Amino acid sequence: MGGERPLPRETELSKRFKELSSQPKEVALPAAYIAIYEAAVAQHHWIYDPQLKRWQTPEEFLENEKRYAGGEPGRLSRLQVRDPMDGVNASYAQLQDLKERMEIFVKRVLEYYKQRPKKS
Repeated sequence: MGGERPLPRETELSKRFKELSSQPKEVALPAAYIAIYEAAVAQHHWIYDPQLKRWQTPEEFLENEKRYAGGEPGRLSRLQVRDPMDGVNASYAQLQDLKERMEIFVKRVLEYYKQRPKKS
């Protein structure tokens, strides 16, 4: 049992994954990618993907796109060049909301057990 051999397809996939991950391929970027990068740099902003809720510095964006350009169709059209402080402020607001909801829940739990008679 301990000496089970991997399936041939599993071995092939594992080998191919190692090859691909050890050799990142950089491709020439279309002008649209460069335009997004340049706009972000000029405005001192970052690139935001609202679908993934992911922020990238202009440099991270350019590096990632060099490796993975031509990936998901339509992704480029949803990217936004935004002030990263928008993300900081939104995160803070979400934390505040979560904190308030947690406090209400804790209060409900404490009240419930305070009013409930204890079993002997």
